[in-house]
Formats: sequence, structure tokens, C-alpha cells
Amino acid sequence: MWTTLAILSSIATISMYTETMLLPALPHLIHDFNLSYNSSSWILSVYLVAGAVMTPVSGKLSDIYGKKKIMIILISIYTVGLMISPFSSNFITLLISRILQGIGISVFPVTFGIVREQFPREKLAISQGIISSMFAGGSVLGLAIGGTIVQYYGWRVTFFSIIPIAICLIFIIIRFIPVVEKKVTEISGQKNESSGKKFDLKGSILLGISIISFLLFITFLRTDSLGINHDELISRVPIASLFFLSIFGTGFTLFLLVERKTKFPLISSRLFLDRGILSSNIILLIVGMSMFTIFQTLPILIQSPYPLGFDENALQMSIVQLPFALVLLILGPLTGFIITRIGQTTPLLIGTLAMSLGFSLLLFMRVNEFFISVFLVILSIGLSLTNVSSTNIIMVKSSYQQIGISLGISNLLRIIGSSIGPTIAGLFMQSHLFLVTVNKNQAQYFPSAAAYDFIFCTMLLLSIFALCISFFLVKYYSKIPS
Repeated sequence: MWTTLAILSSIATISMYTETMLLPALPHLIHDFNLSYNSSSWILSVYLVAGAVMTPVSGKLSDIYGKKKIMIILISIYTVGLMISPFSSNFITLLISRILQGIGISVFPVTFGIVREQFPREKLAISQGIISSMFAGGSVLGLAIGGTIVQYYGWRVTFFSIIPIAICLIFIIIRFIPVVEKKVTEISGQKNESSGKKFDLKGSILLGISIISFLLFITFLRTDSLGINHDELISRVPIASLFFLSIFGTGFTLFLLVERKTKFPLISSRLFLDRGILSSNIILLIVGMSMFTIFQTLPILIQSPYPLGFDENALQMSIVQLPFALVLLILGPLTGFIITRIGQTTPLLIGTLAMSLGFSLLLFMRVNEFFISVFLVILSIGLSLTNVSSTNIIMVKSSYQQIGISLGISNLLRIIGSSIGPTIAGLFMQSHLFLVTVNKNQAQYFPSAAAYDFIFCTMLLLSIFALCISFFLVKYYSKIPS
């Protein structure tokens, strides 16, 4: 049981290492591929969009064909994406490799499903907290090692540090992860005939179209602030943005209609009838937005020239953000133990309050790198408590028959939030540019202070909304058993 948990935790470590090792390189990628700040958000977003589209699919497929089999396939696809990335000669190739990696991260509802099957109810919070802490462990390693590699050897070399480990992980999963698919049926006392061989292909396609078109709507919503007066900038709405908005509206409407009529829906409406599950899913979406907004914003803020940023290098940027990841690493498993003692709702309330405080401090008091590191620690405490508490509520409230798709939906919403976060950050950065003289013969545009104000203000408002939902959960679900 604990060997399985160690292997599943290593998946979280590898995925987060890969993601955070690239963060110090974002300004370098913008320069190497001649990207706008808004386009650069797709380095993170396209990876997350692929994960968002595939997450409910992988959850459903794991219920149908077996969790171990689907896990091996997804990790293999992820590894192929890692192998392509360092050889990317253009931005499109890099995005394709990131899409493959995004498909791979849809493995997490499968991993949590295995945890639910192999661990007793009273140890679910602890096991889930350990896996969450390994995400943070990957972040710590990614920032520490990635920042050093980027600074001295370039961003392409970072991928070679993880490819051999990913290959080894595939063979470890094949050898040591047990097949326990029949356990769910035995516990429930039923045959899960509904899973059978049916799969909601139409729903999957429409969901993918809806998510991608919504993010493209946000991407094209922005207009560069270069050479345009303020009134013209405010009034100009790109036609492409309206086009993708109409596609999103049409695609999402069709998706809802298909899900209502099909016998085997990709997203079961019954999973949203429970107020605890619905509220927790909304909070997880905000958690995803918060995390990846920080990932997109901090590297550019720290490495932009003074006075718009702090004029630091990739290694120093990693040091500033390292406490953020360290707190996630320490607090992840501790939150699991806290939940077993006092329940889910109190840590959730404290977590959303800390998120609100962290973003308010980043909005009003980001005077130097040390202050930012301290504020990130506060924010990290909030994200850790909120993430583990919300996920645990969903795990406890879901039935064994639908645990795969239930966790798939939860991970889907978190990933959707994660993909929206960088896109919104890129929108504000590209819309508020300021010309800075880099040296005597060169001047470049960088995001102004107003861009960061808009970013942190937006996340503060969303955190306050999550806090309000937490108060709701305290009122209605304070008696949920741990």
C-alpha cells in the first residue's frame, strides 16, 4: 500500500518539477521565440488545456479499462512530450510537445482513484496530503535545479535532467502497481455495467472545443498598448475575440445538451447535486488560477528591469519563489493530519483567508524581493490548506462507482482554472506595456506596474469569493466526518 503511494507521489513530483523548471526560463523563451507576453502564456496554458480536456476522459477510461493500463499509457505520452521539447526549433513545435505533456498530466484522477481503492477511509486525507506535498517537492526541485540550469546552460538542458527518470518510472509502474479493478465492484456489491464499453466521444470533443475557444477568446481580447492612445485601446475589441466567444457559446451549449441526452455522460450532473462537492470544485478552480497566475507573473516581474521589476536573473528568481514551494512541501502532509483531527471545513476557511491576505499584500506592498517571498509564503499556506481540504471533501462524498470520474471532474476544474490564470496574466501584461531603456543602444517594452496591479487585484477578488464559499461550507458541512 505504501509502496504504491510512493510511486504515485513520484508522478506528482516529476510533473511539477517539469513545470517549475521552466518558470525561470519564461523571459528567455519570450526572447528566443520572439513572443508577446500574451502569447507566452500559452507555454503554460496549452499544457493545461490538454490536461483539462483529457482529465475527465482519462477518469472515465480508467473506470472502463482499468487504472493501471491507462496510467501507463498516459505516462508514456508524457515522456514522449519531454523528449520533443528540448529539440524545439520553433514555438509551434514547443507547443506540440507541451500538449503531449498536458495529456500526460490527466493521469492524476487515476492516481487518486487508486489511492481511494487501496487506503482505508480514515487514511485518505493523509495519503492525499502526501501526494499534494510531492507536488510541492517537485516545485522545490524544479525551482532550485531549473533556475541553476537555465542560468548557466540554457532552458533546453532542463529537459534532459528529467527524461531518464520519466522513462524509469514507466517500468516501475509496470512492475509494482497492482491491478485492483475488481475491488470497487466487490465493495459496491454491483456490476458497473454503465461503464461497460460506452464512452462519450461527442461530449469530449465539445468540451475540448469549448475550453480552447474560451482561452482563445481571452488571448485575442487583449490589444497591445503600443502606439495607441488610452481611449482607442479601451474601445477596440478584436473581431477574432468575438469569433472565439461565439464558438465557445455554441460549443458549450451543445456540450450541455449532449450531456443531458446521453446515457453515459462524460460529466454526470448527479455529481454536482451535492453542495459540498459543487462548492469544493469551485474553490479548486480558483486554487488552480491562483497557482498558475503566480507561475506566469513572478518570473517576469522579478527579471524585468528596474523600475518595472527587480532586474534579477533566473537563479535569483528561483530563490525568491523557493519559499513558496517549500511551504507547500511541508504543509501538504500536515494538512492531512490536521483534517483527521478537526475536519475539512476549518482548514478550508483558514486557507481561503490566507489566500486573500497573500494577494492583498502582493497588490499593495511588493516593495522588494524579500517582501514578495514572505507574501508568497502566506499565499502558499492558504493554497495548501485549501487544496487538500477541498479535495478531501470531494473524495469522501463521492461513491466508489464514480470515484474516477468525480476526481476527474475536480481535476478538470482545477486545470481549467490553471489554464485561465496565465492567460489572464498575459492579457494584463500585454495591455499595459512601458518602454524601458535596457542599454545605450536598446529599448524594450515590459509590463508596467499597472499590469501587476490588475493581476493581483483580480486574484484577490477571486480569493475573497472562495472565502465566502468556505463560510457556506462551514455552515452546511461542519459535520462531515473525517
